[in-house]
Amino acid sequence: MSQTCRPAVFLDRDGTLIEDIGYVRQPSEVVFFPETFEALRRLQEHFVLFVVTNQPGISQQILRAEEVESVNRFVTGTLREAGIVITQVYVCPHQRQEGCECIKPRPFYLQQAAKEYSIDLRRSFCIGDHPHDIELARNAGAEGVYVLTGHGQQHREEVPAGTPIVRHIGQAAEWILRRIGWKEFLPTEEEIARAADCLRRGGLVAFPTETVYGLGADALNERAVRRIFEVKRRPSFDPLIVHVGTIEQARRLVRDFPREAESLAERFWPGPLTLVLPKEAIVPDVVTAGLPTAAIRMPAHPAALALLRRAEVPVAAPSANLFGYVSPTCAEHVREQLGDSVDFLLDGGPCSVGVESTILSLAVRPPLLLRYGGISAEQIEEVIGPVQRVGFTEHTPQAPGRLEHHYAPRTPLFLAPELIHPPKGRRVGLLTFRPAADAGDFAAAEVLSESGNLEEAARNLYAAMRRLDRCGLEEIIAVAVPNEGIGRTINDRLCRASWNKPKDIF
Repeated sequence: MSQTCRPAVFLDRDGTLIEDIGYVRQPSEVVFFPETFEALRRLQEHFVLFVVTNQPGISQQILRAEEVESVNRFVTGTLREAGIVITQVYVCPHQRQEGCECIKPRPFYLQQAAKEYSIDLRRSFCIGDHPHDIELARNAGAEGVYVLTGHGQQHREEVPAGTPIVRHIGQAAEWILRRIGWKEFLPTEEEIARAADCLRRGGLVAFPTETVYGLGADALNERAVRRIFEVKRRPSFDPLIVHVGTIEQARRLVRDFPREAESLAERFWPGPLTLVLPKEAIVPDVVTAGLPTAAIRMPAHPAALALLRRAEVPVAAPSANLFGYVSPTCAEHVREQLGDSVDFLLDGGPCSVGVESTILSLAVRPPLLLRYGGISAEQIEEVIGPVQRVGFTEHTPQAPGRLEHHYAPRTPLFLAPELIHPPKGRRVGLLTFRPAADAGDFAAAEVLSESGNLEEAARNLYAAMRRLDRCGLEEIIAVAVPNEGIGRTINDRLCRASWNKPKDIF
């Protein structure tokens, strides 16, 4: 492909852009999903937009081609009025048993778009509510994102493992935009190969994940793992998470990979969810702090996955910072804290989630949520049903990040349920979710999200805490965020970082 080729997003129509009511015959029946307009506005800043829709009702003579065309004109016209341009709508009128060349998952229309509009399919994405949309993407060399609207819930178990699954097109757009953000920073194949070789030789590699940067060693090499504890100054009673590149690798590390684990892995891996399961003897006790269970996850950052699959060893990796301090969300944070004590630093750009993974134990009944993280309890319960929550602290942690004082800046931080005025005569910093009218009363202020977006706030949390920590302040006042979704994770981290521990915020 020439350098002038552009990336595209190919969108399913019914169940992705508009509600799926079966056979849509006229514009008056069209109902757009509320997330459609904003999602497409954001996507078209980076991609050419197409619609690819299968309408077998035409072949079955249930729908007339003119009716489909009328609806398509209405959809594209409504989007155009909102400033969104759909370059082309491709319609397959056939039933699957007809075996036509244009029916999903055959990439006929995608290849046609590539020729007619100079589209680079390798940098493109498909969004849809059916597994055929994911196959379509893969058959064209693109990437697929599966939405749970339309037929999404009905066919979720048929979606290939590792496919990103999101609730609606808004989250699909968010995932794609993060993904291309990663691509700007991806290390070279040579750098991946060198980092993988370092791991196999027993070295320490700092590498990016979607949550935070990890400090990794071959999890089966006890001597290498002990170096992690030495470099971080981490107590030996605090267990580590083992990162894997495939589900098959995860299965080899545990005695049993139950049905719940399979379901959660299919839904959330690669992604910010760690599963705790009874370990096999090959996992050294130093990794698990002597516990009979191992914490395992598959990270979603493409550089992390490439490293794990190239190294072909499971990698034990806590966050790449000194123990108890604010976690690193870019390579520079790692350099600041660990310097030359790391054998290889793989720079993959800023982390997209920004807070650690959720940790769920499947070694007990009912499953036990050990740490709030990038996946909410509600999302987990959608897959496996109710889970119990562990208390705020433990004397002997069952999982990483469970100590009462953790994720903390050097400057004393105090957590408040709402904005309070700083004491007079003191240099006080402010960490707030949204812009605050009284921010000028503070010596320094950091806003986590100008728009009030909790996911953006999570991405910005640790970097904002680090910036305030460098301002020579006497203390930092942090204001709690809405305690919902990933907001619970943010409040958990702020509470652990604080000196006053106001657990009633939860």
